[in-house]
Amino acid sequence: MTVYLEITLLPDVDISLNFLLQKVYQQLHLKLVDMQRENAVLSVQKGGLQPIGVSFPKYNALTNTLGDKIRIFAENIVMLEQFNAKHTFRKLSDYVHVTNIRDVPENVTTFACFQRVQLKSSNARLARRKAKRESISFEEALFKLRSHSEQRTDLPFMSIKSASNGESFRLFVVYSQKTSASDEFVFSTYGLSDKSTVPIF
Repeated sequence: MTVYLEITLLPDVDISLNFLLQKVYQQLHLKLVDMQRENAVLSVQKGGLQPIGVSFPKYNALTNTLGDKIRIFAENIVMLEQFNAKHTFRKLSDYVHVTNIRDVPENVTTFACFQRVQLKSSNARLARRKAKRESISFEEALFKLRSHSEQRTDLPFMSIKSASNGESFRLFVVYSQKTSASDEFVFSTYGLSDKSTVPIF
């Protein structure tokens, strides 16, 4: 990844950091979905993934926070120009500061993956699947799962709505440091990956 831009969230008494993070990240996700559609050929070649990655410079697992900054990385300036951050976040312009596109520092030696973690045993998710599979109501499926223990995590998260099915869910993010940069840069429409790295500085 050679270029990036940085978004700083500017909460105030009327809008909390968590609420603002969710609003900003929802717009980021929708823009990456749009770019995936626009670059359909590239997306198909990459298995439905796209070449823009995200990092959270103030990620802190101990305090369960993603922080007030988001960096958006790309392999070339064209991709970030297509992302068009100032336009993407124009409705939130009073609450975010967006930098110009910058070069990633040449002396970076630390890399990491920011990866989505999906809890396998969310009762709501299991109930939706069970209801569909057994042609019963969601409430009935949830009742049948009443003795099922949900998996829990203390990972930082934000609430977000899926562009594909419109469902709201918690997007849990885990940070894992790597010794070197990855060879290929492909990310989900959330800008996350379990294999592709972003530089840490």
